Amino acid sequence: MSECSGGSCSTCSSCGSDDPDRLPPGMLKVYNLNQSTADGILVWIETEPDGDGVRMADVSAELLGAARKLSDGRVFAVVFGGTEVKPLYPRIFGCGVDSLYHVRERELEVYRPEAYASCIVSLIKRIEPATVLIGATTRGRELAPRIASELGTGLTADCTGLRAEGRKIVMTRPAFGGNLIADIECLRFPQMATVRQGTFPMPEEREGTGTAIYWQFGDGMGKDIVSEERVVDSGRDIRDARVLISLGDGIRDRSLIDVAESVAAKVGGMVSCSRSLVEKGWMPRSRQVGMSGRTVAPDLYIAFGISGVVQHRVGMSGAGKVIAVNSDPDAPIHHYADLSLIADAGEILREMDRAL
Repeated sequence: MSECSGGSCSTCSSCGSDDPDRLPPGMLKVYNLNQSTADGILVWIETEPDGDGVRMADVSAELLGAARKLSDGRVFAVVFGGTEVKPLYPRIFGCGVDSLYHVRERELEVYRPEAYASCIVSLIKRIEPATVLIGATTRGRELAPRIASELGTGLTADCTGLRAEGRKIVMTRPAFGGNLIADIECLRFPQMATVRQGTFPMPEEREGTGTAIYWQFGDGMGKDIVSEERVVDSGRDIRDARVLISLGDGIRDRSLIDVAESVAAKVGGMVSCSRSLVEKGWMPRSRQVGMSGRTVAPDLYIAFGISGVVQHRVGMSGAGKVIAVNSDPDAPIHHYADLSLIADAGEILREMDRAL
């Protein structure tokens, strides 16, 4: 065994230089040979029926645009389906994807959670991404834990923010029932997160080119789907509205919902609400903004009678401008609103309707 500790064999004859497989002294201190080489981001692209074809889910497009900004490495994507997916290629590549893995197994054209998860795991082991991002949809919330379990890695669910520190991603989500906003780091690669729609802006519409690879998977399909019925919400989605008239527990007269709808129609917006109005049965859950509702990012968010607790703030933190109307001067929403009116929400709503 050599006594040399200088990290160089040029000044010593006792370093065993006759052994061609021996590492020069000091190399293990300089190079961490056990460090992961995982790099880049993989996004699962969820598709939705659209007439005779399919469309890319909005949350998937948002994640692709975010992945391009978060990583200096390659952006990978995986999509399931048949030939109906090919028209999506230009849009997918236009969002910044370098390599698209298209799983075209006939049996996987129908959503099968166990098989989808195992297929994505096999792809992850092949390309070794540093991060895996999945939309926090019904299917995404089902797939992501299965994938994380098979890989033995961590998963941060329902993220409302992501930021990059080199290859490491810091994931932000509500914690302890929404009383805290936590920044979470995964201790190993790949880092995994499900992300709410509306957390990131939709990338601009443009077409691009990249590498499309047909990915084969034949390890069994798991359970069969006997029947499937898609539940479709009637009307528009509040996540698409540029102006939101949002109602909270301070609205004590149910007739004010009709007034709010009238105001929203006149300004080209929609009516949303806090959890309290959903629990009263006054408005559907599809209109709820907040931690247990939807994440929105309108240009203008006008909050009537909303106190602004952290659970609600999580859902509307992406709003461009916030106007708060609340008679309670100590309501938390006044601390982060761009404009506050200490006034009765019902009176202001009716006056707006008359004025418009």
